[in-house]
Amino acid sequence: MANVEHSILTGSALHEPKGAAAAGSGQVYVANGSGSGVWQPIHRHLGVTTSFSKSSPYAYSLDTDISEKLLNFSPSASDTVTSGFSVITSPTLRFRYDDSTTLTGLINVTMSSSQSTGPTKDVEWTLFKNSFEIAGSRSIRSISTGTWGSISVTGLTELVQNDSITIGTKANADDVVVNYANIYVSIIGMSA
Repeated sequence: MANVEHSILTGSALHEPKGAAAAGSGQVYVANGSGSGVWQPIHRHLGVTTSFSKSSPYAYSLDTDISEKLLNFSPSASDTVTSGFSVITSPTLRFRYDDSTTLTGLINVTMSSSQSTGPTKDVEWTLFKNSFEIAGSRSIRSISTGTWGSISVTGLTELVQNDSITIGTKANADDVVVNYANIYVSIIGMSA
């Protein structure tokens, strides 16, 4: 048998990478650093939104207090897009990662909000993974009555199977009713 360098092969002499026949559509080969690797999805994602409503009934409203509460809005089923994630609505809204491939997940929440009544209040939002705050994800905005404003909450974290993401909020006073015209959540996960 002739000794032919792989780098000079062309056309029909080329072959698919090892294991390609068993790989799923959209998967890529990821090396493990030990001379082998696995076929896995190139990414996983989630996109969830509420309807949009800047007048009553709003997309979502929450009586926000000094103690942290979780946002528990109803996502629009027709506008929800997921791959590798589930939207869990009971007992509290959370976004669960279902795949067995470890990911680095970029999470972004964008909201338009206004206060129902009363003087201006400071409202904070943050992201939680399995009930633990994701470092660097806490954001704050002063909210006044009848004035709409937007805020983004962003976090980066490693996700393994069954990890759940939730969104927390609190204010610098009790009984601050925050109205939301819309809420959009996205998670983009790349193989870690």
